[in-house]
Amino acid sequence: MFQAIAAFFSKWFGRLKAFSMVAGAWGFLFSVNSLIGFRAGFEYDDGLVYSAPAFQAAEKDKAPKGGPDYWNSVNRSFSYERLKPVPWLAAWTLKVLGVKIAFFCDRGSEGADSLEVSWRRLADYFYFTGSEDEKYRILEKGRFIFYAAPSDSGIIQARKAGVTPLRIKKSKKSTNPLESTPGKFGERTLPLSEF
Repeated sequence: MFQAIAAFFSKWFGRLKAFSMVAGAWGFLFSVNSLIGFRAGFEYDDGLVYSAPAFQAAEKDKAPKGGPDYWNSVNRSFSYERLKPVPWLAAWTLKVLGVKIAFFCDRGSEGADSLEVSWRRLADYFYFTGSEDEKYRILEKGRFIFYAAPSDSGIIQARKAGVTPLRIKKSKKSTNPLESTPGKFGERTLPLSEF
């Protein structure tokens, strides 16, 4: 009987010890990442979400393409977008480890307040970049540990800024005009990221 009790306590003590080690490692990583202020960047369109339906909804509004009304319509149509699970999980994993998450949108910022509110739990920063040079300057100045992008231009800007690039595959149905050729620059690709 005493052996059974000893075995029971030994088993649960081993589990408590393992849990404590995992929790301690997480606490250490979270503290270090938070104190240093590491960031990870994700391209929003075709990176974290399949955003073609939002652009199609904006085109139905017949606003001049690229104008403030057009971007207002695109940014307020975020409910039509479809989440891409693998990049989303990657972003949340980094967030749990204390890394600040930044979203980069290749679109205007008009009407983006509701879009930002819908992502407030995950995104610490939203950048609406008007040019690739602006994206480069943000990546260079921040403490970005990596940048995940479906576009070749995003991978190029990450490399120029000295940030590790990670390729997210575009959906086959994507209407995004930015060129995307996975592996062209020898970057790693996030598996199953096109869905």
